[in-house]
Amino acid sequence: MSTPQSPHILLKQPIDGLFDATYHGKWRFSDFANASVEANISLKTFTQAGKTRNLLIPSEKLKALHEFLRLFLLDFLPLNEDVVFSYRKGLNAYDAVARHAENKSFFVCDIADFFPSIRRPRVKSTLLTAKDACPIQDLDIWMDRIVDLVCVNDNLPVGFATSPAISNAVLMAFDNALQTYCTSKGLVLTRYSDDIIVSSQESTALHGIHEQVATLLQDTVNGEFSLHPGKSKFLHNGTKIKLLGMVILPNGTVSVDASVKSEIEVLIHFYLRDKDKFADRSEGDPRKAEARLSGLLNYVNTIDQGYLDKLRKKFGVAVVDYFLHRSFS
Repeated sequence: MSTPQSPHILLKQPIDGLFDATYHGKWRFSDFANASVEANISLKTFTQAGKTRNLLIPSEKLKALHEFLRLFLLDFLPLNEDVVFSYRKGLNAYDAVARHAENKSFFVCDIADFFPSIRRPRVKSTLLTAKDACPIQDLDIWMDRIVDLVCVNDNLPVGFATSPAISNAVLMAFDNALQTYCTSKGLVLTRYSDDIIVSSQESTALHGIHEQVATLLQDTVNGEFSLHPGKSKFLHNGTKIKLLGMVILPNGTVSVDASVKSEIEVLIHFYLRDKDKFADRSEGDPRKAEARLSGLLNYVNTIDQGYLDKLRKKFGVAVVDYFLHRSFS
């Protein structure tokens, strides 16, 4: 579906006028007001790394309603741009890790059951933080309906295009409070969705950081979130520094994990020398294997150009660039 273009906004306007001016009859405002969310979603189950996950897939109609909300509400949500790097245009996980590349000691943790913990009341209070900035004149009148459109079973679902922006903004009080603490201690802080990274040149500067993060998370959001038990850890130079699936090398370079490099090199080797074994890497489907290799190379392209050059020298420019630029959509 093509992205609708929002009209030039000078003043706040009623939501139905904004909707009609955006879609010009392609979608009806009555759908925005009354369509059942449950009737416009399907459930997809997939397995990755041995874990089975459920993903909610919205219909084309619901996607259009969500896109409208993105244009006129979600894009106006305030967030701490110095801390939060997830789901933001022009940024990715690499940017969250690169901030820490020059440091020597790290504390990493993640928030338990992050999306399921974002309940309807928290979604509503978060959306209201965009009230003054967004162009919707009658936001208060339509807020409960908007929350209906972005929540399923009383919480924020995985799979809706509206969920990432809300999840970025929902912890703003926590992000601000932890940033203030980290700045006072000379620490570097980034958050990527539910993953939190704090780093420093000296390990002593991280003393008490676990307790501080846990306390601030509890205090700033009324105990609605907590750290995942057993997932918090300290890392120091001399051990493998693995953050968000990437590694920080001893020279401060951010690169992909060795397991990813190994998979790429095995796939390219088999692609060049044994097509049957190449296909076997993806359940005997050569197209899936090609798409996998393309995805991995494009992932590396956002992180470590030097490693791509090594692959070109080892396997040839043609094969690497073929998969790097090929589309499998």
